[in-house]
Amino acid sequence: MFRRDFLKQAAVSAAALTTGCVGRNDGPTSPGDGQLLIDAHCHVFNASDLPAARFIRQVVFEDFPKQTKQIMGIRDPDIADRLIELALRLLGTDRAPDADEEIAFLKTGKTSRRSAERFSDARAAAIEDTARFLLEVDSRMRRIGSETRGAAGAGTKAARQKGDQKFLDFFVGPELQTKRLDASAMSLTEARAASRNAFANRGVITRYLNWFSLFRLYRHVLVDRLIDDAKRQGFKVELLTPALVDYDEWLFEDVTRSPLGKQMEVMDYVSRRPDRPAVHGYIGFDPLREVAYRTHAKGATVSSLATARRALTEHGFVGVKLYPPMGFRASGNRGPYPQRTVDRLGFRPDRHLDDALDDLYELCVELDAPILAHGYSSNGSGPDYADRGDPAYWIPVFKKYPSLRVCLAHFGRFDARSEGRKERPLPEGSWEWALGEFIRTNPRQAVFADISYFSEALSDKSEVRGPLANSFKRWMKEFDPRAEHLIFGTDWIMAGQEQGYEHYIQSVNSFLLHDCGLDDEIRDRIFRGNAMKFLPLQRGSKGRGRLLAWYARRGLDPSRLPVSRSTLLAGLLGQ
Repeated sequence: MFRRDFLKQAAVSAAALTTGCVGRNDGPTSPGDGQLLIDAHCHVFNASDLPAARFIRQVVFEDFPKQTKQIMGIRDPDIADRLIELALRLLGTDRAPDADEEIAFLKTGKTSRRSAERFSDARAAAIEDTARFLLEVDSRMRRIGSETRGAAGAGTKAARQKGDQKFLDFFVGPELQTKRLDASAMSLTEARAASRNAFANRGVITRYLNWFSLFRLYRHVLVDRLIDDAKRQGFKVELLTPALVDYDEWLFEDVTRSPLGKQMEVMDYVSRRPDRPAVHGYIGFDPLREVAYRTHAKGATVSSLATARRALTEHGFVGVKLYPPMGFRASGNRGPYPQRTVDRLGFRPDRHLDDALDDLYELCVELDAPILAHGYSSNGSGPDYADRGDPAYWIPVFKKYPSLRVCLAHFGRFDARSEGRKERPLPEGSWEWALGEFIRTNPRQAVFADISYFSEALSDKSEVRGPLANSFKRWMKEFDPRAEHLIFGTDWIMAGQEQGYEHYIQSVNSFLLHDCGLDDEIRDRIFRGNAMKFLPLQRGSKGRGRLLAWYARRGLDPSRLPVSRSTLLAGLLGQ
């Protein structure tokens, strides 16, 4: 979720931090000129929706010094540890409005949290929190210094003090650092100046700090920001499908302020707002939560399957989101699993996970609900868990449920080797090739891949774009010549951390047009047409009927819900 592949930023990050400059990475762009757009993969959650502490520690920074060096170019583990401490502070759930707060605001227009309404205010609040954090570290450093003189454990405390000092020297920057050579306590004015500088002039650090600020906003504000971003780039959004996620069981940290059921309710209210593009989300489904519920594990009180049914039938959700890198496969589950999970359940949940997923697939067939699944080898919650999103584990599902609509996200890297293809060279051994071979033999089945968070399109380096474009074109030629199985998504809010995000859609359009040579008709399919086939937007489909029933219950105009042009034409012709 945070980044399909954070590690690819290493070289750029290191250079940015060395110079202290943001730098430019504009890349070639192609505006949309009114191009209609369906963003079939995005997120609008805030910090209160996530098990933020465990996710950052366990998934994003599972090995603090190593990961932080690779991601941010930070060589010193003491500095890295304190940057993570700051990230946890800025992403604390109390920094963001919970679901009930947002529902109350959408009902009344009244709020006690102004920082959630505008990014500039959220950023200002984050700058202030960072300044307070710097003061705390400075105070802690001085307190430890006075406590270590002749005390037991003086060596450990002295190391902590030294680490705090290195972090402060790094963070305040060279200009302010020279003003603190007298070693006097940091003032609030100094801390605020250092914080403002970090949010403006520190390269990749600046990008991440500003990105953290987005997680303080109302969800509907994030929706509007995404719509405005697309409009500014010349694209007109028709439909957004934000995905909710459920990581609690795998990360062993419960979301308490905005649990999934509450997120479902607030997204219902966000979807009701008039005079905007349609918004219909994917509900997060965790098979491990369902297993825990069915086997009466201690503390397991919520059925993930029941929540999915409610979201799809009562709250206007279009489909379901799965995140296999948390620790499960689409089929054929086998361990290892976290020991704490096995201890809690009292057994290895191989068959139980398969059973829970089969029940989900049957529900999705019954309700004509599509599944969006993380489909890149990244962000695993445990060792090698990222590989559990492999399309190889989806092929049996596609064969067993031929009417199931599935989209595997983050297509286009061609660098992850699929199960059973390890000995083949890339790209033939890749996840994309495994999926492509199924698509070639089953071209009418509703199996898709999206190119969300395609950050490589932001690069202006031919050595990055060229090989990817060659693999992309070769894949299309061999498996999908008319590009009838590729879908566009931003992966906003996650892509918001990328340098150059402000022209992301234009850059993807440029990659498809100039690097891949795709004409207007094919690009229209990717940006809109194929999503019309993946999502249940066809007139007369069961899935569209579900959504229209929601519009009727809410007293809303359903005309903003897109209709598949080909299906509409067939209906007009009586076919």
